[in-house]
Amino acid sequence: MYFLFRTPMTPFGQPGPEGLFRVQNGELEPVAQPQQHLYCCCAIHDRVLVGGAPFGVAFSLEDGENWQAGWFDDVDAPVLCLAADPNVETSGVILAGTDGAGLLRSTNRGRHWYTRNFGLHSYNVLALAWAPPAPENVWPRWQMVFACTEEGVYFSPNGGRGWKRAEGAEGVFQTLAVAKDYHTSGIVLAGTEEAGLWRSADGGHSFEAVDASPRQVNALAATAGGWLLSDPEQVWRSDDGLTWTPLSDSRPALVIQQVGDQLWSGDENGVSKLALLAMA
Repeated sequence: MYFLFRTPMTPFGQPGPEGLFRVQNGELEPVAQPQQHLYCCCAIHDRVLVGGAPFGVAFSLEDGENWQAGWFDDVDAPVLCLAADPNVETSGVILAGTDGAGLLRSTNRGRHWYTRNFGLHSYNVLALAWAPPAPENVWPRWQMVFACTEEGVYFSPNGGRGWKRAEGAEGVFQTLAVAKDYHTSGIVLAGTEEAGLWRSADGGHSFEAVDASPRQVNALAATAGGWLLSDPEQVWRSDDGLTWTPLSDSRPALVIQQVGDQLWSGDENGVSKLALLAMA
């Protein structure tokens, strides 16, 4: 797969077995990293993290110049996905999904990791996504985060400490996205490899299949202007997550991510920019 993430100024990319790259002056520049099998990566305000095997999670405080392995709570499963709390700068919380060992949670930005599988019944975690922080006037101030597994979608209202399976969504889910206005709309989208797109309008507690959606959903992204989805053929856009229109001249993506004011798509061949005009 191809993942994107960013430091405060620099987008990075990771095309699976090809290694880790940074986007520098419009070119992909290789970055040495310690994982033999690299599956995911992310960056927060002061460090870059890579997930995979044999080290689970490793992190660099110097934009990839030097790396340290995180300490794991008796877990040796590969890490498949990483997701940082939107308030990670103050909370220090990052979640990691593994291939067979469930969820791991760090409260010190990746130095130490502990299993947090209460309520989880599928330990193959394929994707993670946080809801935006709750507004100050909202109570209770839930810390909502969602997980895709091989038998459904799970949600946690307490920042990944405990999990509950969402109703309706069954099967293998591989990507998901949370609305920018989640605390008013309650919309969450989740995509599958063979069963199309699923949508929740109650904050991720239950999902229903979206009629006429692409059967295979490889990437999802929420933007201020709506939603983006990629199937194996092209990228699609939607205002509400229900009705979808193909983006002209788009190529399929395995990840879509917003970096600053720019939307990027990534696949096995590299990264490219998506025109923001398409979301107007």
